[in-house]
Amino acid sequence: MTRLTFGIPVYNGERYLGAALGSVQAQNESDIRIVISDNGSTDGTEEICRAAAEADDRIEYHRYEENRGGIWNYQNVMALCETELFSWMAADDIKLPDFTRASIAVLDDGGPETVFACPRTRIINGEGVIYEDLDDAEMGLDAATAHERVRNMLRAQASHPMYGVIRMSALRKTRGIRSVLGDDMVLLVELLCAGRMATAPEQAFLQRRHDAQVSVQGSTASAWFAPGQRGDRSFAETRTNIEMYRGVAHSELPFAEKLRTWSTLGPSWVFPRWRAMARDVANAVGMNPGAGRLRAQQVAQAAAARRAGDSGLPGDRTS
Repeated sequence: MTRLTFGIPVYNGERYLGAALGSVQAQNESDIRIVISDNGSTDGTEEICRAAAEADDRIEYHRYEENRGGIWNYQNVMALCETELFSWMAADDIKLPDFTRASIAVLDDGGPETVFACPRTRIINGEGVIYEDLDDAEMGLDAATAHERVRNMLRAQASHPMYGVIRMSALRKTRGIRSVLGDDMVLLVELLCAGRMATAPEQAFLQRRHDAQVSVQGSTASAWFAPGQRGDRSFAETRTNIEMYRGVAHSELPFAEKLRTWSTLGPSWVFPRWRAMARDVANAVGMNPGAGRLRAQQVAQAAAARRAGDSGLPGDRTS
């Protein structure tokens, strides 16, 4: 019986979708299910998906005419899963052929207390070139207690395990993907409250980093979460912090362990990121610190150009 579903939420992903989908189809464990949720794409995504589904009966393609936002799409593809195990697949990442086998092996070895697993990860750029090997062999996400696991994950800022293989029984006990900028970190907090994560030694996950990603655009990409939402009023970092505390509260941990886990959030995540919360306030009241720095740079460049002109030396050109 098929154990694992790969869920691919996509919106206008034609640039990388073919490679991402092909990498899942090429898994060494062929008995998998692939569910695609197309959030009203207007590029060539539909054609890519329909052609793949026609050629491979493991693929289910669901198209929705209205773009309801990335959070809805990630939740929807999870809801369409009917197997024991689930793995989100971003439409721009690559999962090498041994991803499934390696993840399931360490998940099974860990027993019921291990609720998700991920192989080691490398980072690729927009052209698919590997430029970083993550130091993720010993992150401490298999620690005995929830507060240790959460602390270790937050200090490592390790969001990529969200794309590992997750037991649906544990995932359905979480609140799923929350509509906040740090949705991946919030979900991982909840999963680590439910149990341990196992790391497979194989480097079988290639996570892509490129300029169009939400993680790069920050709060300016809030339309990805809910089209029409104003990014400068979203208090992105502050809301992420609040949802982490709520996630611990939602868990089934004993109250004493909840207290210990709550106590790790401040020093491990919230306090070191106080500048981000300050930017939330500045953005909300129309005082973007970046605008002030840009204006200062422009003034300095203009002054340098004037000095160069006075001395007869060439000045820097700006466009």
